[in-house]
Amino acid sequence: MIIYILTFITIIILIFTNAITDAPNAIATLVGTKVMPFRKAAKLSAIFNFIGIIVMSFINISVADCISSMVDLSNRETGIIVLVSAMIAVIIFSLVAMKFGIPTSETHGLIAGLTGSAVAIYGWKSVSLAEWINVIIGLIWSILGTLIVGVMIAKILGKLLFTTKGDKIEKWQILGCCGMSFMHGAQDGQKFIGILILFFSLVKNVPTPSTIVPWDYVWIILYVAVIMWMGVSIGGKKIVDNIGEEMVKLDNKQALLSDITTVFTLFIASMTGIPVSTTHAKTMSIIAIGKNEKSKIDKTRVLSICKAWFWNFPISGLIGYFLAILILRIVG
Repeated sequence: MIIYILTFITIIILIFTNAITDAPNAIATLVGTKVMPFRKAAKLSAIFNFIGIIVMSFINISVADCISSMVDLSNRETGIIVLVSAMIAVIIFSLVAMKFGIPTSETHGLIAGLTGSAVAIYGWKSVSLAEWINVIIGLIWSILGTLIVGVMIAKILGKLLFTTKGDKIEKWQILGCCGMSFMHGAQDGQKFIGILILFFSLVKNVPTPSTIVPWDYVWIILYVAVIMWMGVSIGGKKIVDNIGEEMVKLDNKQALLSDITTVFTLFIASMTGIPVSTTHAKTMSIIAIGKNEKSKIDKTRVLSICKAWFWNFPISGLIGYFLAILILRIVG
């Protein structure tokens, strides 16, 4: 019973951590261009993040399906060990990265942690190759796809916005922030809905549903939405400064183009059921717009962020792997 309580608490902490570390993606450019102060922007973002989780869950919940099907946890006793090991692995990596102001992907940390811990207990046969293919597609889309989309949007909309007055641009930026927050909830909220469905299936000792019916899990959807709302309200100012001000200097028009790019990228991913990193999408959209508009890019910061992304998979996976072995020995 203790390990179930510990796992549940760990999942809640992870949801909260994700909200704190990913919230800056939605408000980074809004704060970086001085349109809105950090605290006010975080509160606005929290509202639309909440709405995004609820609405998208009843439009297309296939991202949650993907996460809940990532590994086979058919054995109740060992399945809970896999789950708690994966959650702790992501929290450790995310909090260390946040300390240095580096935006990480809890999405990929979560997938890597689940995979590593499942391999430690069951071997590779427990990992879904089909879902991993979706993850790789999402990784390519969130990085290369966002770069391409960003350049296209800059060329198409850049000239149209060039003559728009500053105050109108700022109003559009606020709408862009709302859209970004909505899509963050739509993507990342579903991942944790999938994790909680996986958890309660283990608690009840029933198979994980092959297809999630939203109306059967309304209380889980609302629960995730509330926890993420609380975390997003706090935000992560150091990450906001790193992305919105120090990595690339964007003006108001460029910041708006970045938000449009990210919303488009995340919308396509959510509607097709592909799990992507909102961190990757937002960061790459800023780089794409900044490069196209010949803004000054801090290559050192970009490199440090890319390194964190690269190490996210192996480090989270290894932490999950060794934690699973350790916990199994303790409780076994």
